[in-house]
Amino acid sequence: MEKKFQKYKWISLMAFAMMYNLVYLGRFNVNHMMDQMAQELAFTVHQQDLISISVFIAYAAGSFINGYLADRFGAKSALVIGGGASSFLNMFISLQTQWQPILCLWLANGYFQSMIWVGGISLLANWWKEGERGKGVGIANFFSGMSHTTAYVLPSMIALLWPALNWRMNFVIPMALLLVFVCVLQLLAVERPEDKGLLPYQMKKPHHIEREAELKQIADSGKMPWKHILTQKKFLWWCAVAMLSSTCRYGLLNWIPLYYAEQNESAILSETFSNLTLPVGMAFGTLIITWGAGTKLLDNKGLIVTGMAALCGALVIIFPMITDSQTVLVGIFFTGFALYGINGILWLHAIDQGCRVFAGTAAGILNSFAYLGACAEGVLFPAAMRFFQDFMTVFVVMELLCVCMVICGMVISKKNTVVVPEVRE
Repeated sequence: MEKKFQKYKWISLMAFAMMYNLVYLGRFNVNHMMDQMAQELAFTVHQQDLISISVFIAYAAGSFINGYLADRFGAKSALVIGGGASSFLNMFISLQTQWQPILCLWLANGYFQSMIWVGGISLLANWWKEGERGKGVGIANFFSGMSHTTAYVLPSMIALLWPALNWRMNFVIPMALLLVFVCVLQLLAVERPEDKGLLPYQMKKPHHIEREAELKQIADSGKMPWKHILTQKKFLWWCAVAMLSSTCRYGLLNWIPLYYAEQNESAILSETFSNLTLPVGMAFGTLIITWGAGTKLLDNKGLIVTGMAALCGALVIIFPMITDSQTVLVGIFFTGFALYGINGILWLHAIDQGCRVFAGTAAGILNSFAYLGACAEGVLFPAAMRFFQDFMTVFVVMELLCVCMVICGMVISKKNTVVVPEVRE
């Protein structure tokens, strides 16, 4: 029975991870194709900005709702509906000639995209127990980081192989590939052990057993879980970590290249900067840090948040002193490593708080705050730049964000925690 459990656990993880590796194709393609779209359809700058930010707004709102729906009606259903709907909405965009329908479709796409990650966390909670959970979440989040690279490489390959194709086909061909992996997930992934006649894993930590029993009572009574989760001890501090880390990550992605272009009067950073180096650093950071935090390192996720935020803050201080592109890229790699390592810790905490009952709900709340942070980046950095009229403001703002994350990490850290060997349960 144990071999069978392990088999379906890994199949479900990899089916979700491989599908998620393609999800960002349907989230970033408008931004990647915006210049071509604007030229053909005569978008104004305001219309371009509105379309670009709309997916983040809808994603934030959708995450808050869809995490609970995944817990209530099934994680696998959320994954299939979210992936399928996103694919078709992208394809519909390829048929449009006006900006208003594109905006509406892109808002809807953000909502359905938000079903996918929270559905995946809800699915993983059913299979990965304490003592090994960091491995499963770390691998899933590794593919999430790499999906940024996939979203750049695949459209670039299409443009290279078929240069005659215009922007519209980039909303069709990649999404057809996502649909294939949605079908693979539908065929292979298993919602929970009971669906294959297996016993669910047994939790060992008394406070987790007590928490899950309490959450089951809430679910059985038909009450909504949001208030209960939001009022858990220090959970709002975790929401702040999600928001701050996301704001910092998108600030890093969007503004540091502009700083170096301004300082050197030319772009010393190639497209590799944003499309390859940072995502690879993110992917390996979340794999290593989340795996270690969940299985081998220590039972103090807040301490890891503090350490990674401090590392990121130290790197931000160094950036203005760097003048060659290779050193900048190394710094970017490790900044992405630290920031997305924090991201992985969030999903471990979501499963700890929501258990197998409301893991998706807890993840949805955290993801909602994370994408509010992504929206805030588009307002905070330009406003600071306009006020101070100095590109060094970018680093000052990022450093303040890192300091705030360090403070949050110190608040949520457990006191008197020591490093202990992994306990297999």
